[in-house]
Amino acid sequence: MQINEFLIEDSTKYQSLKKVYYLIYEHGPISKVDIQMMTNLKHTTLVRIIDELLSHHFIFESGLGISSGGRPPVLYEIVHNRGYLFGIDLSRTHTTIALLDLKLSIIDKFSFPMTKTHSPEIVIEKMINTVKKHMQIHKLKIDDLIGIGIGSVGPLERKQGMILNPDSFPSDGWSHVPIVPLLEKEFTVKVLLENGANTAAFGENKHLSVKGQDILYCISGVGLRCGMLVNGQAVQNKTGVASSFGHMIVDIGGRKCICGRKGCLLAYTSLESMKKQINEHIAAGGNSVLSQSENLTFEHLIHAIKLGDEIVESVIMDSAYYYGIGVANMINFMHPDHVLFNGPLIYDYPPYYEKIVKTAKKYMFNTHENAIFFSKGALKEDAVPIGAAALLFNSFFSER
Repeated sequence: MQINEFLIEDSTKYQSLKKVYYLIYEHGPISKVDIQMMTNLKHTTLVRIIDELLSHHFIFESGLGISSGGRPPVLYEIVHNRGYLFGIDLSRTHTTIALLDLKLSIIDKFSFPMTKTHSPEIVIEKMINTVKKHMQIHKLKIDDLIGIGIGSVGPLERKQGMILNPDSFPSDGWSHVPIVPLLEKEFTVKVLLENGANTAAFGENKHLSVKGQDILYCISGVGLRCGMLVNGQAVQNKTGVASSFGHMIVDIGGRKCICGRKGCLLAYTSLESMKKQINEHIAAGGNSVLSQSENLTFEHLIHAIKLGDEIVESVIMDSAYYYGIGVANMINFMHPDHVLFNGPLIYDYPPYYEKIVKTAKKYMFNTHENAIFFSKGALKEDAVPIGAAALLFNSFFSER
């Protein structure tokens, strides 16, 4: 039996098999005793299930556990190369297509920048060709492919698998794009669409040693996207808009936002807002290593800071301050256990991250002061595709 056939089975027999398989996937290496404690299955039933999963090469004996007095228990893990997944990160700046095994280890990946020429037709064609190329290089058949997870900028129509009308895309045409049906037609496997901030949060949660936490995950780049996990499960709003957090008001009557209102968090944290402030300082006669330009990137800003550019440093640290206020507001009404950050400045300019956290702590309710853990995302730019693949795989067990 192929792994994809096993995953779509929903008979009573296979529900028990899948339940045990999922526990081994989540907690392996794990012993029969521990599985039995988690499932309350009879010993004879569990032995039969383990034997069947072994016979299909879905799991294997990975070694021996610590003895509690008798013979050391046999430990079980899933066979990581029994099936493969693709995770896709579709953002305003780039698209990444990654091939992963069942351990969620990236085997291969390909990224390309999103430009004015990258229409939906061109991007989806690149996705299809990249998936086919990776499968050919790694000698995979369609039966080896479990599915494709997509983490995208919203808003989304999840049931129809459609990207609706995201703002700030460099190319026109990104309106009501049926990306899921197009990929399902091409590959005849399950395709799942979710906002990228949620998939990134899910991916990071899989990577954490403590599972099942309530996580707030913030990605700052061209825009600002935030995702939330509660008890390890993604919180889904109706339209999959992870960017709506950026329109939280942090300064009434403040800077004008792209949405037309004033004082939105995005008007202080986006790359566009930082570029605008820097250009205004330069136009007013400020001394900067940068020239007035609409084509400034995060790389330009980070390089300027390293050269001691006071204008760029001031703008970036001002952005961090308002970002921290926004994060504090989110903490105060969402009560996460863990806040994770991702973005170019987060990783490449430590004072930016430190200012965000310091400001957030200043404006949090006192009851949260020692209860919230802040950190940078460990998976960095791979969080979205890894999380998208993980979320797709977990969807086969959603009724467990």
